[in-house]
Amino acid sequence: MKWLIGLAAAWAVAGAAGAQPLADPEANLVEELVVQAIEPGPAWWRVVDGDTTVYVLGVAEDDVPKDIAWDRRALERRMKGANVLIAGNRVALQGGLRDIPALLRARNSLKSKTPLEATLPEPLRVRFVAAREKAGKPASRYAGWQPLIAGEMLVADVRGAKQAVSVTGTAEKLAKAGKVKVVTPATYQALPFVREALGGLTPAVHRQCLEGALADAEAPPARRRGALQGWARGDTAAAVSEPRSFDKCVLLLGGGPALWTRAVGDQAKAIEAALGAPGHAVAVVSLRPWLAEGGVAAQLKARGVRVLGPGEAE
Repeated sequence: MKWLIGLAAAWAVAGAAGAQPLADPEANLVEELVVQAIEPGPAWWRVVDGDTTVYVLGVAEDDVPKDIAWDRRALERRMKGANVLIAGNRVALQGGLRDIPALLRARNSLKSKTPLEATLPEPLRVRFVAAREKAGKPASRYAGWQPLIAGEMLVADVRGAKQAVSVTGTAEKLAKAGKVKVVTPATYQALPFVREALGGLTPAVHRQCLEGALADAEAPPARRRGALQGWARGDTAAAVSEPRSFDKCVLLLGGGPALWTRAVGDQAKAIEAALGAPGHAVAVVSLRPWLAEGGVAAQLKARGVRVLGPGEAE
């Protein structure tokens, strides 16, 4: 159940659309929000209202390899005395014990009795074999799954199981040490989304998702690493340059646009609510939902709330 909820959460983060042409909610970013930090470390924004400031840390990818150093001093400084930590950089999906049978059926529907590589057209099969061999994985690892899941597994395998540090986890540890309350903007039931997403899975969607995964797997490793290094030095434009063809592919799944819109709206509401108490708060938000047109920052601005970049005067 945890595996399927995790996959659904990954879909939800990317958003989704049920028909062509696809509308990627995170494709267009608000140019003025794509900033360069002026102090060491990742970029921060400020949401201000009277005597309250919410410091927003944008996260490119929540798990950063340990061999990519990032300066935590700004995070440590801002967590001290914070009213609250809004840990809303990902959509939170949950399921209960009663959901287990349905979630297991959904998981089983993503399996395949025919070995994966036997189902692929020759050009796609050749690319898939080359990618999995480059990752050092046998055909048997993916054989029992349909292309969507095989593609997700392939992307993870190509990236490798490097030790990584969770940015959100680091913030939560600091919050716990400082007795700062941690809140999640909202939690949604997984099962309805899973059902709607799986209901729109066709062979064509599966194939497009696999092609997207292959595009990410075939991208030079330096591209993803460069994006993470850009995030670590506060270069937002570089941070959002990571390969994301698989994410865009899952826009084909049903139910995602509404969930994406709902999630960024709830994140904006949580940040706005934190402005009600004097002092300061901290929020951790994924970069693309934060920067996107119609995203968290844009929604706050639309409500008349001031959103400031690094060094920008109030």
